[in-house]
Order: sequence, then C-alpha cells, then structure tokens
Amino acid sequence: MKKIFLLIIVTVCAVQLQAKPAAWVQRVEPTYWWTNMQQSEFQIMLYGADIASADVSVDYGGVTISHKELTDNHNYVFLYLNVAKETLPGKFNIVLKKGNKKQFISYELKQRGEGSALRKSFTEADAIYLLMPDRFANGNPANDSVPSYHQGVHREVAGARHGGDIDGIISKIPYIADLGATALWTTPLFDNNDTNYSYHHYACSDYYKIDPRFGKNEDYARLTETCHANGLKMIIDVVPNHCGGSHWWMKDVPAKDWFNTWATYTSSNYRIAAWTDPHASEVDKQRLTNGWFAPNMPDLNLQNPLLFDYLRQVYTFWIETANIDGMRVDTYPYNDLKTAARFIQAIRSEYPNMNVVGECWVKTPAEIAYFQSGNNNKDGFDSRLTSVMDFCLKDVFGTAFNEQDSWDGGMSRFYAHYAQDFVYANPNMVMNFLDNHDIDRFSTAVNRDVQKYKMALAMLITARGYPQIYYGTEIMLDGIRGDYQGHRFDFPGGWAADKRNAFTSEERSVSENEVFDYLKVLLNYRKNNPVLQSGKMKQFIPENGLYVTFRYNGSKTIMVVANNNLTASELKVDRFAEMLSAKTQGVEITTNKSYSLLSPITIPAKTVLILDVK
Repeated sequence: MKKIFLLIIVTVCAVQLQAKPAAWVQRVEPTYWWTNMQQSEFQIMLYGADIASADVSVDYGGVTISHKELTDNHNYVFLYLNVAKETLPGKFNIVLKKGNKKQFISYELKQRGEGSALRKSFTEADAIYLLMPDRFANGNPANDSVPSYHQGVHREVAGARHGGDIDGIISKIPYIADLGATALWTTPLFDNNDTNYSYHHYACSDYYKIDPRFGKNEDYARLTETCHANGLKMIIDVVPNHCGGSHWWMKDVPAKDWFNTWATYTSSNYRIAAWTDPHASEVDKQRLTNGWFAPNMPDLNLQNPLLFDYLRQVYTFWIETANIDGMRVDTYPYNDLKTAARFIQAIRSEYPNMNVVGECWVKTPAEIAYFQSGNNNKDGFDSRLTSVMDFCLKDVFGTAFNEQDSWDGGMSRFYAHYAQDFVYANPNMVMNFLDNHDIDRFSTAVNRDVQKYKMALAMLITARGYPQIYYGTEIMLDGIRGDYQGHRFDFPGGWAADKRNAFTSEERSVSENEVFDYLKVLLNYRKNNPVLQSGKMKQFIPENGLYVTFRYNGSKTIMVVANNNLTASELKVDRFAEMLSAKTQGVEITTNKSYSLLSPITIPAKTVLILDVK
C-alpha cells in the first residue's frame, strides 16, 4: 500500500513539473535600476523565445510604460519605463501575457545614494595608477579557472590568463596609496569568455557581469570602497566601440543593424586623422568608424538608438553600483564622432561633475586638442571629453633622453611640445604618461638606465596636466619592445609562488628601490602641493643641453632644471630673473639639498633638479 501511495505522489509531481510552463524571458538587463535619476525614463531589455508578441504591463505607483520597442528579431523586447520623481524604491512585477498564459518578472527600483548625481570626480590634482587586473596580483587562486570558461590560468604562456583578480587588487590598495597615487584606473573587469587573450578584457561577453575569474559583481563595489577608504578615486574603462565575439548576443543578434557589418571581414583603417583632415573622403571615414578593431571585436553601431540606450545605461549602472568617480574612454575616435559625443554627454548629464578622459591616439597636439571639450573647433564639434591623453608627449619621453641636444632634438623636443599648448582648451586636464598597456615599457625606451628613467619621472610629475603611472613603472619593470605581451608582465610578488615580492622594499633590488623611493617622494610632494597640480607653467628655450621650466601660483614657485648632458653642467641663473625676482635659495624636493640662486648652479649629468625656490 505504501509503495502504491508513493507512486501516486511521484506521478502527480511529475505531471505538475511537466505542466509548469517554461519561462519565456531568459534575460533581463539591467537587472535593477534606481529612483531619483536625472533621466526618469530607462530601458529594460527582455530576451526570450518569441516574446515580441507578448503584452507587457506593470503595476507600481509612479512607474509607467513609456513605450515598447521591437526589432526584426522577435526574441527581444525593449521596454521603456518612466519613473516619476515621487516614486518610492521597492519591488514590482513586469507581467508578460500571451493568451491565457502569464509570466511574472520581479524587478527592483533601488534607493539612489545621497549626493550620487553630484559625486566628485578626478581632476588635475590627481595622479592615476593604471593596472591590468590579470597581471597585478592574485588574491583568490580558487577563481583561476571557472567551469564553462574557455581559459584558465597558464602563467608560463605570455598571452594566457595569469590569475590576477579583484581580491589581489584590494590587497594592494594601501601600497598604491602609499606610493602617492590618488586615483585607480583598471582595464575592464567585465566578463570576457574569448578563447584567446581573454585576460585583455576589451572584448566584453556580458556587460552586467564581472568576470568570475576576477570575482563577483559585489567585489567591484568592494574595490571602490577600499579605494575610497585609502584616499583613492575609482575610474572605469568605457569601451563604446566594440564588444567581444564571445558576447551572448552573437548567438542571436538583437537587430540586423546592431553591429556594423561588411560582406567580408573588414578592419578599421585606424586613421584617426580622417576626422580632422579637411580633405578627407567619406569612404575613409566609413572604414575608420565601421571597420572592426579586430576579428574578435564586433563593431557596435551606436547609431541604433536601442543599442545607444542599452550601452549608456551599462556604464550608468556600474557608476551607481560600484560608486565610480571617473571615466576613461577607449578608442573614442573609432566611433561616429557626433554619436560618441552624445553618448558621453548622456552619461555626464546624469553626473554633471564627472570628468572623462579619452583615448585619442594621434600624432600631433592639434589633433589631440580637437578631442578635448570646449575647444571651439571650426566645424563645431565638441567631444564632451573633459580630458585627453597626451600621446605626443609620450613620444617625446621615448626619444629625448637618448639624444644629444640640438635645435630639434633632446630637451628641445619638450620645449617644442609645450609651445603648442595654445591648442588646448585646458592644458591642465591633459593626461601625461610614460607608458601603458598598449605601448612599450618605458624601461626599454631608456635601456634600463636609472638616471634617464629618473629624469623622465621628474619631468612627468612636474609637467602641466596630470600624471598616469602604469603598474610596475615604480620599480622600472622590464618589458619587451614591440611585443604586446612584453608590455604586460606580472608584478613580481603578486602571486604566492613568486620568488620575490617587489611590493616590499626588502625584496626589491637596489635600483628598484632607488626608482620607487624617488617616485614616491615626487608623487607625495605633488599630492600636497597645488602648485604642481594647477599652477601656471613657464619654460625657457633649452641652451647647452639645459632645459628650465617653472610651475608657480600665488604662494609657491617650483624651478625644474634638466641637464640632458653626459657631463655635469653649470647653469647661470640671471636669465631667469623674471621668475626668481628676490628669491635667493632653492631646496631640491627629493634630496632636501639647498642651492644658492645668487651664483651659478652645477647640475650633475643626466639629472633633473626640482627646486622649491624661496
């Protein structure tokens, strides 16, 4: 009897399980939103089999459906909800109905953080530390390999994943703060399930998911919280030009015009100059913007309004969720420029104080300046980028210290470069750097010459604009010229199995400590002295291998003297009377050595003196 009774129960349960309809909607993005946003309307993307034919409704005080948008793919619904200002945070159901069948999707509106819209951002007062998460530190070896992800950890392979993660970064935040940096920029943290080079993370496969080999979604907020507790701001890397070939969209593209497509694979021509060339052809511009950046990076068509709203909300979502302070935009000029400007402005409208630095990799200051907001370009274009990256100054750093001084070589390169600052709307909001994840390590540019390296650090930290330091620059981390993987070596000591730990002075070499200690003094001095953040700059034409610049404001004057010669040189100071006036002494900020300004100064070979003049 008991066996018969059990059989009946099992049979009934099986029938009930079979009768339960499968959920139509498989994805809902974004997974939640907020009340009190500046833009009251937001988009929810629903994905599931043939859901376009379903009726959709909501019933929650203050929330209404503005409109429902469909595409040529009936598996997508783009639902636009309007959230009235008085709407309270809470949960409600989105109801999909087909005939007599319904599906209920629970959705949440969260309480927006107080003061979120007016959050402060990075400024010219900051010094930014850039790192690649996979190559910095491994804090959780348990997530090195994750089921269903193509790549696990193989540190012996240069182009494979090495296992760095968010826990590793968090463990080193006090180290970064102690160095003197005031902001952290990581390359992207989003899911990237490519079969090769997935450590790079510029080929996103899920915008609403932190890659599990880095950590969980909530770990991003924990990273920012740790940064803020240590006096660092957090900068997100924004990639509006492309996603990854492994993105889940690729199995069922939302719309025919979601991507820029060609009859056969067509790469970008990478000629950003086409935007500023008054003689440029339309076909070249089209190839620049619609060509794919790489075969595994499908080119996004942001002129599709549904995709535009989707991607704009992605970064708004993470700014709110992870409490982000600023944005860096990857490959900005590879997008249609007017659309890119609208995209950036749409985010900045939500965060009026948000600063945004754009990667615009061109060869002249005039071209770079074209992409800085407020520049009054002749064609009326305004990028909405408050800051730009100075790739031209990077080129100067890469050559000047290896040359004898001449009319156009050595220190004259710096003079000529800064003489073109008139093209910028705001030279103080230009990002300066020696290297980053896409270019040769600066250590290779000067063949690991410590004196040249320290000269570059001194001139970087005292330059107008604000500095970006690439992880490992502080220890003169080695690299391989002309090799992407050679720009991205692991930080020694970031893994428990490493033979030494360069995060500690005890295990750094003599030359590594010399460079580290020097940069630490420079960065902390800059952090505590506004004159190197926003002070005016004056430069004097280089003579006899000596180049002199000043940074000054109403309370302080800094004199920077660079000797690029292979021998000690004497500097006569009477030429600089307009800046020195009644000042008679200078104290070198890295050595505390005093120099009289009443007589010539002897500058050691390949040395920069940074004098606080009094």
